Amino acid sequence: MLLYIMIMKPDTSETLSCFQKSRAQVFWIMATALTMTGGIILIALLKPALPIRIFAVALPLGCGGAFTVRLLRDFARLDELQARILLEASATACLGVFLALFVYPIFRFAGFVGELQPYYVSLLLAGLFLFGSFNAKRRYR
Repeated sequence: MLLYIMIMKPDTSETLSCFQKSRAQVFWIMATALTMTGGIILIALLKPALPIRIFAVALPLGCGGAFTVRLLRDFARLDELQARILLEASATACLGVFLALFVYPIFRFAGFVGELQPYYVSLLLAGLFLFGSFNAKRRYR
């Protein structure tokens, strides 16, 4: 099954919508998630030697890099309207996370929020990207 996914032909359609994924994107994001989960379990339970810990950290990083390259290739094939929607969604997400992280120390010092967890930032980034995407799609109908 894994070999079949690896040898599939890449998506050859002329344009991709903002939410349409190629098979390579799906493969690399799944590989990133699985290797990261496996690495966390391996390091937490077995406490291996340094070379194995380095490998457990490097493998998901490599898969994530491959996903990023594939995602950017697919973005380059978008038409102008799709690229504009994607740019607006990305700007909304990046600026929203920047603002949140900029004011976080003030809220923390005032006692309104607790310790910042990485998955909060990930969820905020994904939520703002979806909001920006839906907002841009609504405006460019």
